[in-house]
Amino acid sequence: MASSFEELCEVRKSEELGRFLVARRNIKPGELILAEDPIVVGPYWDADISCLSCLRAAMRTCKKCYKAPLCRDCQQHDSVECEFYERATSLGKNFLFDHFNIVTPVRCLLLYRGHRDRFEQLMAMESHCGSRKGTEIWTIHEQYVVEPMMREEAFRTIDDLVVTPELLQRICGVLDVNTFEIRGNMDSQGVQINNLARGLFPRTSLMTHNCQTNTLIAVDGMSKLRLYAAVAIKAGDLLYYNYTRVLFSTFERQTHLRKGKYFICACARCRDPTELGTHLSSIKCTECEEGLCLFDDQAPKWECNLCGHQLERLYVNEIMSEAREDVSSCALDIRNLERVIGKHSKTLNPQHALVLEAKQNLAGELRSMCLSCDPQNVPRQALKRKLELCEEMLQILRALDPGISRLTGIALYEYHSALVELSRRNHDTGEIKTPELQEHLQMAESVLKEAISMLIFEHPTTPEGHLTKKAMCELKELREHIQSVQALAEDERTDRQFRGKRNTGNKKYVK
Repeated sequence: MASSFEELCEVRKSEELGRFLVARRNIKPGELILAEDPIVVGPYWDADISCLSCLRAAMRTCKKCYKAPLCRDCQQHDSVECEFYERATSLGKNFLFDHFNIVTPVRCLLLYRGHRDRFEQLMAMESHCGSRKGTEIWTIHEQYVVEPMMREEAFRTIDDLVVTPELLQRICGVLDVNTFEIRGNMDSQGVQINNLARGLFPRTSLMTHNCQTNTLIAVDGMSKLRLYAAVAIKAGDLLYYNYTRVLFSTFERQTHLRKGKYFICACARCRDPTELGTHLSSIKCTECEEGLCLFDDQAPKWECNLCGHQLERLYVNEIMSEAREDVSSCALDIRNLERVIGKHSKTLNPQHALVLEAKQNLAGELRSMCLSCDPQNVPRQALKRKLELCEEMLQILRALDPGISRLTGIALYEYHSALVELSRRNHDTGEIKTPELQEHLQMAESVLKEAISMLIFEHPTTPEGHLTKKAMCELKELREHIQSVQALAEDERTDRQFRGKRNTGNKKYVK
């Protein structure tokens, strides 16, 4: 029987961390910690106008309230929301189309009417209003949420709740700081059919940040969030989640956390200039050939790990700016991406975060090439390059994102795919013998099994869930192929033995 959240976790509070989660007992990798429904769901900030029921592209308005955008299939949206807009007779029919960013804040306010306990949960969440006030994001919310709503009588009170600019900024802060991404359902081809949404999950949001997470979050197309242990968590350990991107450099992670979450991370990775040996922030030394200049966030400075040379800040800014521009503006074709990778591997380093971003784009293009044409028509060099990129990415991910990892699972799947096709091709051309093919396929089977073991936690309605189902089918096919290759190897071995005996017999006859 599954343990309850209260049996597994304890909510604690400190002046430094605020409220946070601690494991009550040892938790095994893959163990379900929490299944939680959101108290509110809505479109992302600055999202395309979409149906208020399913978040598909909007085609019309609700026939009851005459204001809410709906798709061609949905006939209604949330009843409390619909009733509110129906009674807001002073609002123009195009108000939500013109001010779509207010949808989620309004849903937060309407909790006061329909779910008072959820509204209180929301108001207990961190908003960092003190740190946000006067910032660019504060001004943006003022312009696109506060001012449009405060101009309309309909939004000034919700029952006996007086809506003020300060309350709206607080709600916007709660949404910015605490929401988690919700990805929509997939069609039969694995293409997402809903726009991205964000949801507020009060208990999940209590997790402390760490750039090396010990948990995995999976959210399905029905907005239910499931929290799993990514590694073994000991009793007394804090539950962590990485609120930024794994493959960001230290500078990028710190900037994202400072501007979006309003704190500075001091985890082991952030304190290590080598980023746990991956060198995502390091820059090649201009004085010696072998050294890497490591980033010291406290100074800040870049100092060579071999000769002690320090790079000038102006030089670092120039090459980083050039690399960032090249990666972001590079046309997504293989030749241009290889050019950018080669150029900036020389000035930054082959594993720098910006170079890795270009390599991820290249891997995506190679994957698209493999999917868009017959496997036999994919150039062998493309398969080799895909294999190299996956190997490099896996080495980095295992250091930065150990345990059960969505990114690692995807990289393992792509690695297996390239290994199988390249091995088949090499066997067909005689470059490897049947026993070597069998060995390579068995290695691919092991890799694919590991990929599935990491992706199995993803809900079937997500892109990774769709990939998991595909991987399971391919595992069955791969095992059948291995059996046929094994039989072929045995036939070849028997044939060699027979020919060997016949040759021996012929030699005796000649004597």
